[in-house]
Amino acid sequence: MHEYSVVAELVGALTQRLADIDGTVTKVHLRKGVLRILSDRALVNAYEAVTQGTRLEGSALEIEIVPAQVRCKTCAFEGAATVLQDETFHFAIPVLSCPACGADVNVLAGRELTVESVSIEDPDDG
Repeated sequence: MHEYSVVAELVGALTQRLADIDGTVTKVHLRKGVLRILSDRALVNAYEAVTQGTRLEGSALEIEIVPAQVRCKTCAFEGAATVLQDETFHFAIPVLSCPACGADVNVLAGRELTVESVSIEDPDDG
């Protein structure tokens, strides 16, 4: 799964970044754009597996979904992308054309995959 390689990179980077910080990591808050083709469930499962034996073991991976935002090249519309939903098959797909005029758009948000924050319990708090 692609999610495992993404999580392995994330855990490696976080472990290195947190090397000089004391405390117990309790939560990692990840912002994931809706346009990232990554399963939330697979990311969480991969996180639990990859963090075993690391400083992040036992911490929770919290995923915040960032909706797609677009700007029209033609009419200057700026806002949420239209979402095509099919309840029968349980999917929703952002449409990357202007909701106002149908022209091409630039994607402003929805491709993110960033660590927003890391919660650390201070060892002196008992």
